[in-house]
Amino acid sequence: MKKLHLETASLDELILNLREMTHYESSDYERLREGLGETHLRQRLQGQLRLYGLEHPPRIKTVIRIRRRCMRQLILAGLWSLRLLPRARALARSPQVVEREIVLPNLPEAFEGYRILHLSDFHFDFIPELPEIVGKLLSGLHFDLCVLTGDFRGETTGPYEESLEHLSRTRPALGEKVVAVLGNHDNVEIMLRLPEMGIPVLMNQIMKVEKDGASILLGGIDDPHFYRTHDFSSMQAEVESAPVSILLSHSPESHREAAEAGFDVQLSGHTHGGQLCLPGGIPILAHLHDCPRGMIRGSWTHQQLQGYTSRGIGSSTLDVRLCCPPEATVHVLRKHSRVNE
Repeated sequence: MKKLHLETASLDELILNLREMTHYESSDYERLREGLGETHLRQRLQGQLRLYGLEHPPRIKTVIRIRRRCMRQLILAGLWSLRLLPRARALARSPQVVEREIVLPNLPEAFEGYRILHLSDFHFDFIPELPEIVGKLLSGLHFDLCVLTGDFRGETTGPYEESLEHLSRTRPALGEKVVAVLGNHDNVEIMLRLPEMGIPVLMNQIMKVEKDGASILLGGIDDPHFYRTHDFSSMQAEVESAPVSILLSHSPESHREAAEAGFDVQLSGHTHGGQLCLPGGIPILAHLHDCPRGMIRGSWTHQQLQGYTSRGIGSSTLDVRLCCPPEATVHVLRKHSRVNE
């Protein structure tokens, strides 16, 4: 890969640099340019190339690679020494279905009881048998719409075809209507392939979800964690006029902007609920910037915004979890709560 100054490189120079890698060489960047615009795509590709450490000398890149490998081995060794490794691997393969209400007083009657299946953070690289696990979990589960809040791949660099193959195997279990956003582990080229599986990708866009002549608004933004290429500017007018608006955002880090834009609900992932937690599910790490700790997992609020952060269906970095099982979440839309009925 050629030496490149990322901040001053043109979009065409970034594309040429990426095409030197076999897993990017056949990507249709003109289609991405047309769909995302020059500025958005350039920021995305700058971020992707930054992950390859272009700005670091070879010695530093080697140190970073060794440090990452050692960290993973230390975690495994620690779990093994505490005799927790088999349990941690088993828990990572034992997702739960979580069903909860979202109460929205302005909800159109047609959407009363509407069920949204929310899946996040597959990281297929680390648990290759996840398609079968998800298929078994969702078998017989009723839902009207499936939303995916990003991180389909595990590693942030290198080939990604295997993750797409696993997603393709998972696709039949996700139902007829599926909508996705990308996460910080997902290279932008993935969005060219997801529509081929019947999974449209919202990149700072909105769409209407219709039922029996009524509609609610579904918005989706690009990753607000690493790439920070999310943008609400084109959504606000329609959000303000919609009876109900739901945002898909990979990370809860967009909560302030989502509330300012007028969204009623935000569905996110990214944190894995901590993944390796202390007893009681107390997270040790969350990988969040400028976010209240209460947004690491489960339900939360910010002004009028009702949020939910999924623990994720997969596992990141390693195929282990402690005191924090993976989840598939079913959000049931209601005008009034039925929890105490």
